[in-house]
Amino acid sequence: MLSIKYIFILATILKYSYSAYVISIYGDVYKDEKFFRYTFPWIIDNIGGDIYVDYFMVGSGRYSVPQMCALKELKANTYLQAQYLKCEAEGKQSEYCLCETGIDPKKFKQCVASGGSMASSAAAKFSQLGVDTTPIVEIGPRGTVFGVDDTLYLKKICTIFGENQPRGCLKPFDCNQTEVYPDKKALAQFDKTCVDGNQSCDLSTTTTTTTPMTNVFENE
Repeated sequence: MLSIKYIFILATILKYSYSAYVISIYGDVYKDEKFFRYTFPWIIDNIGGDIYVDYFMVGSGRYSVPQMCALKELKANTYLQAQYLKCEAEGKQSEYCLCETGIDPKKFKQCVASGGSMASSAAAKFSQLGVDTTPIVEIGPRGTVFGVDDTLYLKKICTIFGENQPRGCLKPFDCNQTEVYPDKKALAQFDKTCVDGNQSCDLSTTTTTTTPMTNVFENE
């Protein structure tokens, strides 16, 4: 019995230490549209359950602060964060993107109203990197990744796991680097009606039903 308890405790420790890897993303959703529409969702679709992401959105505070507030509301769910950023990068109405990811509108508005320092903090962190380009993926003491092909972002991030590679690193979903990207379902689907356009969106609904993202990339 003692050995069983020991194994259980060890497995629990390994589980939480394995999922504690943190990466940081620096980017402008509208400037880095391709990355947030295709590359980042693909990365998350592969290893989203094995990493935690800190976001430092740069650009105009008029949109970067609301984006960081939305991501804060979706903390600990990298799949919904990727869904939200993808929606924003596609140029859809922000109200629609908030609705699609089930963000609490009251908490979101409170964050935006008091989150002016987020933009300056993100800009300061970005300047410390000494790199004048985005998107940038920071993987801790191993350095930063920027200006590489789509699949290399995932490969570089996977180095943080050492020999304990998650399945998404060993056998990632197909990655298509062609110019044409077929339509695909989002990372998450919701049982509610969200209107894309100038009409208002019912942000009060929070029912969630997640489904996997369809493959949009081809292997190297």
